[in-house]
Amino acid sequence: MIASLDSRTAPFERLGTHYVRFLEALRARGFEGEIAPDYANRTVLATDNSIYQRLPQAAVFPKHADDLERLAILAAELPHRDIVLTPRGGGTGTNGQSLTDGIVVDVSRHMNQILEIDVEARRVRVQAGVVKDQLNAALKPHGLFFAPELSTSNRATIGGMISTDASGQGSCEYGKTRDHVLELDTVLLGGQHLHSRPLSADEEQQAVAQSGSLGRVHSTAAEIIDQQRDLIGAKFPPLNRCLTGYDLAHLREAQGQLNLNSLLCGSEGSLGFLNEAVLNVLPIPKHATLVNVRYPGFMDALRDAKALMASSARPTSIETVDDTVLQLAMEDFVWDSVAEFFPATGSTPIRGINLIEFNDDDPERLAERVQAFTDHLSQDAT
Repeated sequence: MIASLDSRTAPFERLGTHYVRFLEALRARGFEGEIAPDYANRTVLATDNSIYQRLPQAAVFPKHADDLERLAILAAELPHRDIVLTPRGGGTGTNGQSLTDGIVVDVSRHMNQILEIDVEARRVRVQAGVVKDQLNAALKPHGLFFAPELSTSNRATIGGMISTDASGQGSCEYGKTRDHVLELDTVLLGGQHLHSRPLSADEEQQAVAQSGSLGRVHSTAAEIIDQQRDLIGAKFPPLNRCLTGYDLAHLREAQGQLNLNSLLCGSEGSLGFLNEAVLNVLPIPKHATLVNVRYPGFMDALRDAKALMASSARPTSIETVDDTVLQLAMEDFVWDSVAEFFPATGSTPIRGINLIEFNDDDPERLAERVQAFTDHLSQDAT
């Protein structure tokens, strides 16, 4: 059963005494961001893009990496080991990943700076709270973009995308977030920074030899993949995204390099606080064409989508829309501006559509791909 917030009693619920002590200690340690145990902030952060609700004990809004370190150091101390800290980005997850009964750590308010854009190398360095559309707006003058396409891109943060290994429209061509993560800077419990990227054999030896948690993290990860590879392959299903466990199968790259990014991407903030990320970015396609295929039923469109995606014309993406969404769109005032692209066909109502996108830098090649695709549609009676 889905728990709900009771507005009659929730404002009067006292914070747990151990959480009060933690927040007081955090302030005394010099935490520079906001500490918000008030009911207004707690209520706002009690919901996200899912159907779930959890009223947190408080919310904290770190200003910088030093604040993340203060949180991680304090949480590692014995009197505070039962404190629950949950990172939050834009709250766009649909499975309640950012909800907690503990303390929400919201990095989107302050840690939202684009730190570096290297146009020649097609790399960017950003803080975890940067919003995807914000990043792409900064990249657009350089003819570049961060590829994973999300319907929530105007509020989804890079940190959240990494934590859920987000993907979306165009994923068959551009992949998922993990495919574009080059380096991560993560603050671990205890305050140490884990800098993760593919490691050469010499770099791996140095990483394993480190004292404290950093050495243990690297040695444990190497042992898992080197000693349990066959078991992992036998037990873990071949998923495109690991949303029900850590991606242990890819702890080593195809060339044998140890890379903890596979572990951190999709970990939903459970292993540490993401501080910064270095990302690969791509050239914006110069030309695009959208093909609209209409169906008498939603299931017809859904069944056809997979076959269309496998077409030799190589569509960039396919988005299937059902009749409910289509009807709601028709009732919106913006429909008049796009209605010409969705013409009615005889007396058969349209109950589903597939929107097939093609991108290419060469307009002639793009036209040939679209023509081949439409020819295939006209000849395929199934």
